[in-house]
Amino acid sequence: MKTYRKRGRFAGRQSLLIIIVLAFVHCFVVWFIIEYTKYGRIITRRQGNRNRKVEHKFVVEVNLANGVKGTYTPKDTRVDRRHRYNDISDDEALERYLTDCQRRALLHGVFRPYKGYLTITIPVIKRYNNSVVLVESTLNSLISSTQQKDISKIVIVVFLLTNDPVWFEKAGKHLYNKYKEPVDKGFIQIVCGHRNGLSKLLPFPGVESRKEKERREENFQFLNILGYAKNLSTYTLLLDEDVLSQRDYFLKILGFIKENTRTYRVWFVLNFSNSNYMGQLMKTSDSLKLIKLLVFLRYDLNYWSLVEYMRGLKGQKKTYRIKNPTFRYIDIKRRTFLPKNYSKI
Repeated sequence: MKTYRKRGRFAGRQSLLIIIVLAFVHCFVVWFIIEYTKYGRIITRRQGNRNRKVEHKFVVEVNLANGVKGTYTPKDTRVDRRHRYNDISDDEALERYLTDCQRRALLHGVFRPYKGYLTITIPVIKRYNNSVVLVESTLNSLISSTQQKDISKIVIVVFLLTNDPVWFEKAGKHLYNKYKEPVDKGFIQIVCGHRNGLSKLLPFPGVESRKEKERREENFQFLNILGYAKNLSTYTLLLDEDVLSQRDYFLKILGFIKENTRTYRVWFVLNFSNSNYMGQLMKTSDSLKLIKLLVFLRYDLNYWSLVEYMRGLKGQKKTYRIKNPTFRYIDIKRRTFLPKNYSKI
């Protein structure tokens, strides 16, 4: 009887040891799958969706060209894979995608076979009376202030910022009929940003707060402008509706760029008006960096904060503003796309 009991105890202990060993092997196999196989990444993404309201902070390392590096810590980043950012690390693939979106966005106009010197962007919002009088004022001023010999160096892009297909078709046709000659020559291009496919870079998430939605939509508008204007010219100038330009504005822009293009002076943006937003000029070679950061930090920074952040990364320590403003608003009380924010100087 005692021998039977000893054998039973030994068998029980042996079974327990086998269970422990099998459990250890099972844990090791699961760990190996999660760490080193593609199935582990799928499991991690599924588990990450459960932590919707968990907030944490992390540091985004920014690697820019010319050896410029920097870091930024987002204030409100949530662990939700529906908010995951698209893979935009492949510059060549992103360039091809932006070019394809550019072709789809053009309503009226032609692409020139060469790269220009200056692209002037004019965002246009839909008004309650469907009027485009304010953008016509800006276009009339630019056309009358541009010398004939400079037309081949400049491209004016009118962005109809709306998702209403009836309005942008009607407004685009009206502007084309009024400015048919400069449009057919490639001097003016009429664009609808909402049909270019760039929204895939900012996918609509399943859940977002009101503040997140407003910031995403605002950044999407600037993504349209930057993505379309990237390969057209060497420099991009952001204007607005209801703007007057000085005569020979192009010569003044050339002179100010030359004045600030020195070996010891680094700049990311130049200002050609008293407004802190309207009249900003930047190099199109910096657009791709700005686009990638705009996509990656679309919930954390608005466009203007991102421009200031990039300016600091590039080493521009102060604002370079032309003394005699080249552009000004006709009526600062009128509502336009860009906010009316003026410098104290």
